[in-house]
Amino acid sequence: MTANASTGQEKDIRIASSILKRATQDDSDAIATMFKQFISDNETIYYVQYLGLQGMWGIGTREFACLTDRRVADITVGRFGKVTYQDGYLEHINSCFIFQPSKFSLYLIIGFWVLVSLPTFGLLLLLLPFVVQSYYRIYKCGLVLAVRGGIPIYIFTNRKLLTRANALLRLLTISREDRIKLRGVV
Repeated sequence: MTANASTGQEKDIRIASSILKRATQDDSDAIATMFKQFISDNETIYYVQYLGLQGMWGIGTREFACLTDRRVADITVGRFGKVTYQDGYLEHINSCFIFQPSKFSLYLIIGFWVLVSLPTFGLLLLLLPFVVQSYYRIYKCGLVLAVRGGIPIYIFTNRKLLTRANALLRLLTISREDRIKLRGVV
């Protein structure tokens, strides 16, 4: 990983594969290390979390979230060095939106697979877990934060990890209120 921005080095933003591997196992120290290259040294990190994989396994992007005393941030790490960082200062967050897709379309897809695979029932039993997994890799759950004067912050998560996004939102709301009381900004 490159050094913090305050050192003035001009390099690509890189996340070492060992840190990424630990971070995807929800190692909070590794996730904090990833975010520290984007935030100032005097910010306190309150919460970091791995939120799952968006897209197909092996080629998807990994999602990480962070809450500091000043901002909420998201890092998306893709293949071949793709890194996307988004943040918004707590006092500038206007609203939020949590999304969990309906299971109806999943049931339609499973029904289609059952009809197509009836002649080869063994193939159906073999492929069904992959169909469900693929569905949830494509149709993501997550959190969207509207930041005043900026672009929305999209924090995607897997359906089974949506409670992590919800915990982030609860902590964010408390931290936002504390930050507004401290700064006096509405």
